[in-house]
Amino acid sequence: MHSLSKMPGCKRSSAGCNASRNPSNRSMRGTMCCRRLSSPALSPGKTRTLFPCYSADLKPVSEVLVSARGCTVLFSVEPRAAGTTASWEYESGARKELIATFVPNKSAEISRAYVGHARLSEMDFSLQLVLRWWDGGFYRFRSESEATGWLELRVVEPLSEPEILGNSFVEVGGDTKLYCNVLEGQVDMYRWKRNGKLLMESNGLQFIHNNTLEIHRALMNDTGYYTCIISNAVSHNETSFLLRVHNNDRAFFILIVVFVSIGLLAGIFNWWRLRNSPDYAVHF
Repeated sequence: MHSLSKMPGCKRSSAGCNASRNPSNRSMRGTMCCRRLSSPALSPGKTRTLFPCYSADLKPVSEVLVSARGCTVLFSVEPRAAGTTASWEYESGARKELIATFVPNKSAEISRAYVGHARLSEMDFSLQLVLRWWDGGFYRFRSESEATGWLELRVVEPLSEPEILGNSFVEVGGDTKLYCNVLEGQVDMYRWKRNGKLLMESNGLQFIHNNTLEIHRALMNDTGYYTCIISNAVSHNETSFLLRVHNNDRAFFILIVVFVSIGLLAGIFNWWRLRNSPDYAVHF
């Protein structure tokens, strides 16, 4: 067991955190916030979201808290009498761990697996935890006389900025695909826009697994900026891609060459026919 003296700050991300009060269990409150640990401690039950994590406007589910990897979670409990021996416990399947323990007249102790990621307040027994992706599971507070119910924590990976892959030029009447690629995080929802307007499936547009947009028989008005918007429980991100639809100038040029060639051949044929006619010979 070790005392915690320093904790790292949150990772920069477009992540959101939220807070929940369990209405069926008045002895325990869970507050989740993305915050630098150098900031003033939050009072029990108060919810704030601080830089560098951003609110996703989530509505908490009873007994379940959702946050992002790299954010800080603050678990707090109702005030306890001074001199109480207390601890925080974790459980996920067969994995059971003691996170932190406080014994009167001693410093709070943090288990080895949580050193650098957890802090136990000796004043109000609140627990601060900098989240790693494997920290999802169930948490509870235990004192000498009682234990709270289990509170579920879900840790979600923030989404990286997406990238749209595909050809930036397509000929009128041609087909093309735009693929929205995401390197980090699991996407819950994809949306596509063109020039700021939400796209719906139609005869010329089709969504494949939501992350791929197919454009069939492209028209000139399909030219524009295509935006892929992605989101999950803790983050939101988007990127844009300029697609240009153009006329088949090469085909037009070939058509002109064909007509010119036909005209030249017709002219040569007429000249040859006139040259070999009797009237042409008499005239010259």
